[in-house]
This record gives sequence, structure tokens and C-alpha cells, in this order.
Amino acid sequence: MSEKTFFAKPFYKSSLKHHTTNTTNTTNTTNTTMKWQTILTHASALLLAVSLTACERNAYIGNHAPSPQLPGDVDLGHGYVRRDGTIHFLGGGTTGAGANATRIDMPAPELLRIIVRSKFGPFTSAEGLDVDSFEALSVQYTRDKKRVYFKTISPGAFLVIVLPEADPATFEPLALNLARDKNHVWLYDRIQPEADPASLVLVDGGRVFKDKDSVHYQDRTINGADPATFTHINAAYYRDKNHIYCCMDPIPDADLSTFEVLGDSFVAKDKSHVYRSGERMPGLDVATIKLILHDPVGHQILSDKNGIHLGNMTFPRAKPGNTEVIDNLTVKAGDLILVVNQYHSTPVTLFKENGKVMAETLSYNPTSRQPTGTVTAELTEGGLKDIRIAPLPGHNQAPSIPDWQKDSFNRPDFLRQMRKAAKHLKWSRTSRWKRMHCGKQWEYAEARIRPPPRHGSTNKGFPNSFRSTRK
Repeated sequence: MSEKTFFAKPFYKSSLKHHTTNTTNTTNTTNTTMKWQTILTHASALLLAVSLTACERNAYIGNHAPSPQLPGDVDLGHGYVRRDGTIHFLGGGTTGAGANATRIDMPAPELLRIIVRSKFGPFTSAEGLDVDSFEALSVQYTRDKKRVYFKTISPGAFLVIVLPEADPATFEPLALNLARDKNHVWLYDRIQPEADPASLVLVDGGRVFKDKDSVHYQDRTINGADPATFTHINAAYYRDKNHIYCCMDPIPDADLSTFEVLGDSFVAKDKSHVYRSGERMPGLDVATIKLILHDPVGHQILSDKNGIHLGNMTFPRAKPGNTEVIDNLTVKAGDLILVVNQYHSTPVTLFKENGKVMAETLSYNPTSRQPTGTVTAELTEGGLKDIRIAPLPGHNQAPSIPDWQKDSFNRPDFLRQMRKAAKHLKWSRTSRWKRMHCGKQWEYAEARIRPPPRHGSTNKGFPNSFRSTRK
């Protein structure tokens, strides 16, 4: 079977602007959270589903799950097998139809028509590959004696295409989507013309690499970076002899000698400033800053001498000290439970007061994100009760509660999250006993702890007034 070349609409490079996370927080905190993980190059945008309409998806629907090997299959590694004189990829997704669903050199006509109508660009399918010399170099890169192939993926579907300028004899993968041969460096299926294959060195997986002349962040060159001294610090931070970088951007005035990253997070500090994703976090104390929790999705809980913070926002009532991470949205701090409302990335504090579970957060100006007041409510099984707002210390007038915050505070799933977190609140023996015996709260306590016997009591710890109320 001869090879086929297809011509699709030309694809123009997408901007390398940093993408935001899946939260609705519009602060700089959220906007730069995942920029080193979410930058998309031309090649990574070849995910086929990007351009599929609902009708097109119905025309060709692949299968996410890996396919089983059959008796007689020869395992070639990385999910590829030789089967009855053909090559199949069983690592997930389909490309053809019927018995040829996973055969890499026989894509379904429906899939090809979709891709030709998309922004994929001209491509040559793998038809005509040499089965006997076929070799799986990695999940993405394969070759035979004549050509090198790249497997581009989409949810449920994949397509194996030819890299026409690649040299099969010298081609080698260096990372998941980075490779080189004697002539070129390849990022996904694209040649990186400014990269030198002979001197190329990985700095941070396949995301950042350098050669004798320059440093490369994906398919961009970091202007002014010194390749001889350029190294990875942690997370999205890098350094050379002149600068500290977050992704490919130098951090102005960052101190080289004292700069350090807090854990594996996006938060770092030097002698003068605290940074998140390369941006300064004003108001935090450098000398006492500590990382309590880092969630890879984007938020960090920090403490300094002034309190406990969610990014630049502070948990009400929380003081620095011993903390316990319960999960990626919940931290125990003394008698308080700190909860992240992830819909607007706002901090909420749970505490006990007069036998009740209370929830407290700060109201924020939606534009400046500056606090305007303190919102407090009782957390009950039926939802929030007696929601009220008080002015900040030093202010006389209480503002109104922003609608966006009231809505996120009252979301059913966040209410469930708070009720679950409230189970970690510490109750005194007296408070538990009162909750056990007052009204319907008898069964609230998980452990029925009786108070010490009282003088004149005949019920081994329960006063006479409660003897007749227990059912």
C-alpha cells in the first residue's frame, strides 16, 4: 500500500500566552499558576479533538481504553505489536475501524476527513510502512528502515504520521515529545530550527533544553539566557549566572544568592520578597514564610508571623503554629479548620462557638481583591444560617456581601465540603455532652463521652434533670 499525503487547512501558531487554571479567580495569583504546565506549542495543539464539532465526533468515535493483545501478537514495546504482518498500537485509542481499529497504517476514512477539515496542516499517513523493520522507539516516536513516524493523539483517537525530514538511522527520542537526529531537533512533529542537535542537553525533561548557543523553552528561545550556567531549580524556576527565571521570564531584581523555592510549589523567596509564579506577593513576611500545602492544581496555603494565607488572602482567626494537612483543600490549625473554596479560591475558617459550627471568610472587592469585611454564618445540615457581615477592624461601616461570594459560599457541593471538614473540629467534653443531650443532637457525637459525676447525681455522670429525656 502506498503512502498518502493529505492537505488540511494551514495551522497558525497559537500564542504562548500563559493559560489560567480551571478556577474562576481572576487574580494574578490564578492567572500565572500553571503557566509552565499549560503552554501549548503548535505541535501539542495537534490534539485532534480541538477541531471536532459534535457532528464530526459522531462520525468517528474512538476508544480510550487500551486494547488487549491477541494470541500470536509480537510485543514491540511501548504499546506496539506486530500482528499478522501489520503493526498495531494497543496503548489506548483507535485510528481505524473494525478489525483494523488499532492498525497504525490504516486510519479510518472518517477520521481522515475530519482531520483534513481541521487546522492540522499537511500530513502524510503511515500507509506503506515496512513491517519487518518497524521499531518502537517510544510511545510517540517509531521508525522503520525508510521513515520516522510520530503518533499524535486525541481523546479516544490517534493518528500516526510521517516525519518526512527525519533520518531513521540517527533518530532518537530524548523525552516524551522531544527527539533529535543528526540534522535536527524535533519537538513533537516539528523541527526546531534554532536548536543544535549535537550539543543539545535536557534541563527539565522535554520542556526546557539547551545547546551550546541558547536555551529553549518548548519551541521558544529564552533571550539572554546563558546556556553554560542555566539550570533547573525546582517547579517552574530556573537560574543562570545573571538571572532567576520563572518559565522563560526573568524575575526582576531577584537575588541569586538567597533565592529558594518552597517545596515543589510555585512559591519562592529571596532575602527581600516572596514570589508566586514569578510575581511578588506583597504583605507576606520573608523571614517567617512557610509552605503548609501545595496543590498541583494551583493553590498554596502559607503561613508567616502574621497569619495563615491562601495566596495573598488570609484565613480569618488563623494564627501561625502547628498545622495538619487533612487533604488538598483542608488544613487543621489548632482548634480551627481551614477550607479552600476553590470556585473563587477564597479562604474559609470553620470554628466552634456556643455549641455551633461557624464558617467565616472575608468579603473581597471583585476587582481589586482587597478585603472589605468579615462574613460569618452558622453551618447547619440545612445550609448556612444567619449570614452576616461585619466591618474590618478600624472601619465603622459594614459593606454588603458580594453576590458572587454569597453564591459560591452557598454552593451545595461547597456546603458538603465544609460539613465534611467540620467533623475534624475539636469539641470539649462539656460541649460534646451538651450536644449529645440537647434536642436532636443526641446522636451527633461519634464517641459518647459522659461528663464527670456530679454531686447528687444518681445516673453515673448524668444529672437527674436529663435522666428522663434519654429515649
